[in-house]
Order: sequence, then structure tokens, then C-alpha cells
Amino acid sequence: MAAYNLLLSSSYDECRKLQDFLEVMSEREGFSGGFLQELVFVAKEAFVNAVRHGNAGDSEKNVCLSFESLYKDFSRTLLIDVSDCGSGFAIHDIDDPRDPDLVMKSSGRGIFLIRAYAEILDQHCSEKGCRLSLRMRPY
Repeated sequence: MAAYNLLLSSSYDECRKLQDFLEVMSEREGFSGGFLQELVFVAKEAFVNAVRHGNAGDSEKNVCLSFESLYKDFSRTLLIDVSDCGSGFAIHDIDDPRDPDLVMKSSGRGIFLIRAYAEILDQHCSEKGCRLSLRMRPY
């Protein structure tokens, strides 16, 4: 088991730091290049949602990301938590972006796309912020 934590300010400019961090972690863990691409995509989407919806773009707030790589019964799992300091949004109430009335909207696809690569385990919100918990299967 290996755990990695990253604290970023609530700014889109931090996406480069996130990608660099994931590249180093991926190398240490021996993830494939294909999996790294999926991981970067999922983590960036979750980070952007935390900045935009959770922290409402407030650069004084932070986003915390944690990654836990687990091995059990010859199976590998990567648990990911993305936590903001704001009110978040209800991920289970998001409309399907494939709906004909929503197809031309310029936003609203992030969670839908995250679900293509990761399993959403939980979303927990409190007065301190919201945490989105994900699971991916490294290869």
C-alpha cells in the first residue's frame, strides 16, 4: 500500500502541478502510459469541478487530493479522494449530457466523463467542504 497527498490552491493554473505529481506517482507505482492518461484526465476533471463548483473559484481556498494504491488478492486498486472547501454539488442530481436538450451546452460533461474511467464510490459534504471518492483499476 502506498499513499500520496497533494494540496493545491483553488486555481486552474494548478493543473500543471497536478499532472507533474501524477506522472511521478505513476512512475513509482509502475502504471502503464495508457492508465496514466486516464488518471490525469479523471484527476483534472475532479480538480476542476472542485475549483469551479466546490470552491466557486475562490483562490484563497484549497483542493486536497489523495491517492491510495492497494494490492489485494492479486488485484490492484487506486482510491482517489478530491476534497474542496466549499458547498460542492450533488453529483447524483446531474442531468445526462446526452439528453438532446443539453447536447449543445458548453459544460456539464465532467462527471459523465469521469464515470467512463472511474467508479464513483461516494460524495460526502459537510460544513467544511465536499469530498468525492473514486476508484480506478490500474493496468
